[in-house]
Amino acid sequence: MAPRLVTLSPSSLLWRRSKQLALQANRLAAWAAMPERWPRPLLAPARGMGVLRASLRVDLARTDPGADPLLEAGKRHNVQLAAPAFDGLLLTPRRPLSFWRTLGRLTERAGYRHGLSLSGGCLTPSVGGGICLLANALFELAARQGWYILERHGHTMEAVPPPEGALWGLDATVFWPYVDVVVAPREGPVRLGARVQEGSLRLTVHAEGPPKTRSRLWSVDDALEETPEGPVRTNRIVRRVEDAKTGALLEERVIAENRRRLLSPEARQQTCLTCGEAGCHARVDVPGAEGREP
Repeated sequence: MAPRLVTLSPSSLLWRRSKQLALQANRLAAWAAMPERWPRPLLAPARGMGVLRASLRVDLARTDPGADPLLEAGKRHNVQLAAPAFDGLLLTPRRPLSFWRTLGRLTERAGYRHGLSLSGGCLTPSVGGGICLLANALFELAARQGWYILERHGHTMEAVPPPEGALWGLDATVFWPYVDVVVAPREGPVRLGARVQEGSLRLTVHAEGPPKTRSRLWSVDDALEETPEGPVRTNRIVRRVEDAKTGALLEERVIAENRRRLLSPEARQQTCLTCGEAGCHARVDVPGAEGREP
């Protein structure tokens, strides 16, 4: 069974943090060395892209019993604060979208609050937590539009089960700055839209004309197995991209491989606010949670 943050020794935590710092430094260096892969954000022209190519709407609220009101409020605030960074971006096949290059680091100074994060086998509050909802939406939009998937990392834990019969696995986890989502339109230029309205995140893609391709997604090798870690769900997402006029095949490949440990209903409700592990290394004090009973 993979170790959880609560079980790690101080030396193991130090080694874990050292590796994170090294990976962070390597990614920041890559930004400087390869600006063509991670270009600085650039706004699209105000005119000339009036054709709506795609739209995706995602509800911000969770309705399952495991949703903590304080952390849910933090998530809604964080997504609403982050969305404008992506609104109006110019994207082309040679100007990809990098989640972190666009958004920057999530800090309290920048206005971000504590929301729920999945880290080290635990559900932990973190500054900027819940921002994966935006990363998930951006990856799903790119996947469904046939965009190039240059970097994507799936979640390793499942806090919210997918709806029965739904295509699952179109998600993307992010961790500053080296666990990123990097995608690029197959055709360009396009203008990305990102807004929070009436409790939902809405992403749009506008261009000069209709798309020249169409795509289809499906899941293969779906499985649910018992492991020493508990139940684990796996699958692979395959995408077929065709010419919109002729139907000629342009691409068919796996764009996502997923392996998630399923949390029990009890574990989905257990965070630093409720678990009662006062000596846990991962424990986080969240403003507004004072006086709550674990």
